[in-house]
Amino acid sequence: MSWKDFQHLDDESLLEYYHATRNPNAFRQLYTRHKDSLYRYCAQMNLACAGAVLEALWNRLLESPPQLHGRRLRSWIFIRANQLLRQYAGQDPDTPDAAPVSDNKLLAAIQQLPTIERNVLLLHMECGLPLATVADIEKTSLKKCREFYNRGKERLEEILHGPQRQPWRIEEVSEVTV
Repeated sequence: MSWKDFQHLDDESLLEYYHATRNPNAFRQLYTRHKDSLYRYCAQMNLACAGAVLEALWNRLLESPPQLHGRRLRSWIFIRANQLLRQYAGQDPDTPDAAPVSDNKLLAAIQQLPTIERNVLLLHMECGLPLATVADIEKTSLKKCREFYNRGKERLEEILHGPQRQPWRIEEVSEVTV
């Protein structure tokens, strides 16, 4: 099969075909589909260990097929990347890690968010995962995940554009007798 023959296959079928035949074109197609969004996610979560996380993830995918348990491969990839990021960071996911210096204003703003809000925001907005899948990754309820998402969006907006303008208020000044 040529490169173009793989384009019509979904990720799960492509993964099955790769593990049955070890055809490098099948793996290349999978890699091409997910490499950019996966790299952006890992780099924005923890730039220092992004390379090691991606290498471990792709090696695992090459060596043995994952047990998807009814999940989509795309979801499995981001779940595994999230686990590896936490493992490589060697810290509690609720403690913020040091933000790398960046010339990109948006990236610098994202790095200022608390880890869980950053993760929820990136997985949903950048990676295109549904909030239900993000809630599964974070091991939290969908309601709590929505709260993290909304709070993260609000904080990001505030970091980028400053606090929301408040309407003018005229306060009554009480007269002071001397």
